[in-house]
Amino acid sequence: MPVRSPAGLVEYRAQYRWAAIVITLFFLVLFARFFLLQIVHGDEFRKHQEDSRHRVTRVEARRGRILDRNGKVMAFNVESHDLVMFPSKTKSPENTAERLRRLLWLNDEDAEHLRDLIMVGMENPGRYDKVVIRKHLANEYCPFDSHKLVNLPMLEERLWCSQCGRDLESIASNEDRCPHDRDHRLRWNADHMGAHCRQCDREFVAASACPHDGMALQERKYILKCPECSRRYNNEKAIIEPFLYEMPGFTIETRLRRVYPYRNVVAHVTGYLGEVNKKDLDRFPERYVQRDRVGRSGVERAFERELRGTWGKRYRIQEPMEPGGPLVELPVPGRVDEPMINGATVRLTLDMDVQESLRRALRYQRSGAAVVMDTETGEVLGMYSTPSFDPNRWSGRLTRQAHQMIMNNPYTPMMNKAVTAYAPGSVYKIVPAIAGLHNGVIDFSTEVECMGAYVFGGRKFRCHNRIGHGPMSLVHSLSHSCDVYYYWLGEQLGMDVLHSYATEYLGFGRPSGIGIGESTGVVPNKDWHRRKERVWMPGFTLSTAVGQKDVRATPLQVTRAFAAVANGGDLVRARIVKQFEDLYGNVIRVPQSVVDTKLPINADELAQIREGLWRVVNDERGTAFNARVDGIEIAGKTGTAEAAERKAGVSEELSRWLKDDHAWFVGYAPARNPEVVVTVFLEHGHSGSKDAAPVAVRILKDYFARRAQDAGVDPLPNPITNLSKDSVDDENPEQPINRTPIDIE
Repeated sequence: MPVRSPAGLVEYRAQYRWAAIVITLFFLVLFARFFLLQIVHGDEFRKHQEDSRHRVTRVEARRGRILDRNGKVMAFNVESHDLVMFPSKTKSPENTAERLRRLLWLNDEDAEHLRDLIMVGMENPGRYDKVVIRKHLANEYCPFDSHKLVNLPMLEERLWCSQCGRDLESIASNEDRCPHDRDHRLRWNADHMGAHCRQCDREFVAASACPHDGMALQERKYILKCPECSRRYNNEKAIIEPFLYEMPGFTIETRLRRVYPYRNVVAHVTGYLGEVNKKDLDRFPERYVQRDRVGRSGVERAFERELRGTWGKRYRIQEPMEPGGPLVELPVPGRVDEPMINGATVRLTLDMDVQESLRRALRYQRSGAAVVMDTETGEVLGMYSTPSFDPNRWSGRLTRQAHQMIMNNPYTPMMNKAVTAYAPGSVYKIVPAIAGLHNGVIDFSTEVECMGAYVFGGRKFRCHNRIGHGPMSLVHSLSHSCDVYYYWLGEQLGMDVLHSYATEYLGFGRPSGIGIGESTGVVPNKDWHRRKERVWMPGFTLSTAVGQKDVRATPLQVTRAFAAVANGGDLVRARIVKQFEDLYGNVIRVPQSVVDTKLPINADELAQIREGLWRVVNDERGTAFNARVDGIEIAGKTGTAEAAERKAGVSEELSRWLKDDHAWFVGYAPARNPEVVVTVFLEHGHSGSKDAAPVAVRILKDYFARRAQDAGVDPLPNPITNLSKDSVDDENPEQPINRTPIDIE
């Protein structure tokens, strides 16, 4: 029997020892790993396992509609369909891109853009849970303007260019009239291969190649048409759906899209929606997630909570129906789904007939606003700002080029000028008038001699009538808009008294209560000047008394102040919402009219002011006498505020416009028993009496003509304007009159 040598035994024992150490370390590491997973992080991983089986789905609430006072729909929802890609599930992206190009008849540029979206999504599968490949597939509504599509009576054939994407109609080369409108001539290009009709905006071709790029044309057929924009479509959703099984990772998602059928007519009031940003997500983490939409302006923003409603949550768990079977979603035991609550319908005080009247009255103005208010309730019946914008495009369908064009527009179409503060000029004179009567500084018989200027502190403060008005009482100072009278009155009252009456009794420098992003304006006092300008001079008071220097007021504030004069002294809070309703039209809440304060003067004193305002329109020497209307007794006040601006790099025409004055007119009717008050503001509009007053008269005439029609009586006669080129502007006799109509909408 062989005997192991001591050296071999030692070597064997050493190997055994190292093997034991390695095995022991392995089991120690394995045990430590098990301990870490099962004991230390056990609860965490068990939670992750549960979370991977659980599904929490947000149930979208239907955003409430916006209606006018008569039930006309100003904002509603339609279903919108997006083609979406999930990169982690996508196979053969190149083949899918080519298939989509053929199915959707994409031109070269659109096809390349779609291919780039797919490739970028595939390169970052961990970053993007899904990628929207194509928004707003044509289905029931026009992707461009959201009008409901109609079926064409028969298939319509067009010629289509795959490079530029244009649709063209075939036409004979000797044709010179549009086949759709024989009254209009076609404009042929240089080689007489392509033609265009400016009236119907259609393009025609007399060859088999595109006249723009020379590409061979293909035949294409359409079955749908938009009655608004006349674009032709096919049902893209129905075309793609049968082929989704051949395109793994692609699906069609349906969501609600906001539609504003009246577009720019009421855009500044309704506002528009936009995607949430980081600030929204940080502020309301429980309310919004990425790609949600939120109100960005107007009623959509002011009443976001009411319109949005409450989104619900549905809790599901993935479990097999039987061991080894497929997973199905089942309700989570002990977890109740959170119900979805649809948004409320907001019925506004606006009347769309009045709103359309405001748009027509302002259609030739470069920039301005008009407000119509019920004198008793403070309900805003109309509010229009020009130029306007299309909220449909801003709610997710605005190109970068269109965005830049709108933002660079010098007439600021995105600004609601009805709630933006400007120098008010002479319409502000009711402030010193009321303050003077209440403080006993003036009465009906007080007269101030106007010699064309008022000397104060060695400086002449000129009246707009350089030769002077002569002796002026309160009534005549209002009807003639005498500046000297109010220079003197402002000196007697002082800056702080003017500030007090303007803010406490007439609502200037304070919110009107409408709640849709309005400016509070500026009513300066001594402390304001010392704080803002580091100096206060007594002469500032005189300029403030006539609505100049640093005074700023919104057209809505001016309307509200004159409504208080018209209704007997109640400063009523402005209202834009008539009531809130549920999905079925049941009233949820009705905001009530609120009187913030009363004018501090008695009925006789108020009658003096109203007499002066009546004479503005009805006295032969009144500043708005040429704007009177047979059948409507109007009282009001003109205003022309100095507001010259300078901007570098603008055109000569724009530079001239910026140097002109702001034009105001505010009037109420009927003068003896007022129903409505109308304010018209024209930014750099030149003259209150010549330019703003006729616009207000058109609005009042339309309003009372509709009232007469509803009552079944004869409509009112045409307004008597008598605005000849030789007529004199009492507030700006030396200024030229610009009568060139400019439609910038």
